[in-house]
Amino acid sequence: MAKLKAPKSVTRRTADAGRDGPRGWVERAQDFYFERKSLVTGLAAAVIIIVAGILGFNYIQGERVRQAEELLGGIIMHYENGDYRTALDGSGETLGLLDIIDQYGSLSAGNMARFYAGDALFRLGNYDEALVYFEAFDAKDNLVGASAIAGQAAIYELRQDYEQAGALYRRAAGMEDNSLRSPVYLVAASRAYSEAGQFERAEEALETAIEQYPDTDLEDEIEFRLGFVRVRMN
Repeated sequence: MAKLKAPKSVTRRTADAGRDGPRGWVERAQDFYFERKSLVTGLAAAVIIIVAGILGFNYIQGERVRQAEELLGGIIMHYENGDYRTALDGSGETLGLLDIIDQYGSLSAGNMARFYAGDALFRLGNYDEALVYFEAFDAKDNLVGASAIAGQAAIYELRQDYEQAGALYRRAAGMEDNSLRSPVYLVAASRAYSEAGQFERAEEALETAIEQYPDTDLEDEIEFRLGFVRVRMN
């Protein structure tokens, strides 16, 4: 005959119920903490160190961004005054574009310094060096980006690599929806394609200029070139 288990006492049932209720959870949490106090403390310290590191990194980066922008602003006046050599090498009072690129190349100001360096070198006739900086420049779909691509195109055109020049001029025109500069780039693309003997591409660039920019001041030149291209095609 099976033995009947004696029922839990009221005191025992009350204690067990307490362990399963809200107070019980608190007690278990306390037990967990004290049993693993060193682990919990270590994890908390690690979180604090990580957060502090992130905040410190962001502060340092913010300072670097500010410094780079100040340095770029300080040297640009030499570029704007046509003193391109000083703009590149520095004035003695501030870093030049080349040093800004070396020290802050990963920042936005460092990237802009590449564009200005490329343009300054181009104006000084150092085309090979200019191309290096134009190609390294992270060109966005805006006026400056289009100018950098057009700078590359001009250098390839000087090298008589007309097909590459035409493609780059065409790309520059497509990057910037600007009624002043885009027609210029399209005409330049047509000129380069014509020199490469690719008259169909030359015609297409001119037709794009007529269609998209009917009010351009280059209308007469575009019509003249279009007639020339079509004669050569026939």
